[in-house]
Amino acid sequence: MEKFTIKDIAKLGEVSTATVSNFLNGNYAKMSVATRDKLASIINKTDYHPSTTARNLAKNENKTIGISVADITNPFTSPVISGLSERCEKYGYKMVFTNSNNDERREVENINRLREEEVAGLIIDPVNPDSSIYNQLSNSYTVIVDRQARRNVVDTIVTDNMNSVDTMVKKMVAKGYDDLYFVSWPLDGVSTRLNRYAGFKLATNYLNDDHLITIPYNTSLNKSSDFDQTLEDILANKGDKKIGFFTMNSRTLLQLLKSAQRLNYNYAEDFGVATYEEFEWMQLMNPGISCVRQDSFAIGCAAMDLLKEKLETKYDNEPEPQVKLIPTDLIVRDSF
Repeated sequence: MEKFTIKDIAKLGEVSTATVSNFLNGNYAKMSVATRDKLASIINKTDYHPSTTARNLAKNENKTIGISVADITNPFTSPVISGLSERCEKYGYKMVFTNSNNDERREVENINRLREEEVAGLIIDPVNPDSSIYNQLSNSYTVIVDRQARRNVVDTIVTDNMNSVDTMVKKMVAKGYDDLYFVSWPLDGVSTRLNRYAGFKLATNYLNDDHLITIPYNTSLNKSSDFDQTLEDILANKGDKKIGFFTMNSRTLLQLLKSAQRLNYNYAEDFGVATYEEFEWMQLMNPGISCVRQDSFAIGCAAMDLLKEKLETKYDNEPEPQVKLIPTDLIVRDSF
């Protein structure tokens, strides 16, 4: 038989987990005799024994945070974790990490495992924020970062994807580009990609998807691909047109630059380019790459700040989910 948790006892007793916690810690002041007797009977029948972690949680002494990331290899992830780590150290919390490797099934397993370990709270960089697993989580102990669900059920922290891309691409439009293209992994309903593409279309006034170029997620940087042929078709037939590209993130930028190198084209000379995300190597390029700088470290800090506030607040009702936007900076160099 699987080990019962506080949540299982609460469900059987048709009471809140807080009520079960109060019962386990002998806090009967606001509890009826009938409720006390019912919980005692359930605990006796199920042979429930609260773990040390569970007892600490009931006493607000649990200081362990469960963290689930979509892809540990994503350059976005490392500074987010750094921000989380700094804040956890400051606030006296420990962290338990899981990596979903862009696998939704694994993500659900990771989240359930963290819940079974009865961590105090969860911070999740999701593979799929619309997964049904999020309907099972309380907004009083969960924070999502980066990807936003179509219907938010948990507080979410994201960068201002649409408006920042709109502003950057408008700067490209002002430079007289005849055709601009948005280079992205397949949109696949992912909010970051969709919102950045929406900003691109807002700036260019393109009504259809003729200027959207998608690259399969697993495309090799070092081998010719269908994208090479697409890029060749655009640049070889541009005539007198001024062509520019906005890439969804740093890895699609690398794909663009590697493909252009194989085809003997150079950015700024043969085409203009700007991207979402900044990394130090972009400053070393000649010329430097224009970019939307998102503060991933600040996202991690903000996520832990918010979770700490939740864990230390006694809610009468679960808080309504909100979306918090972290501002970006536009860095304009000579790449367009």
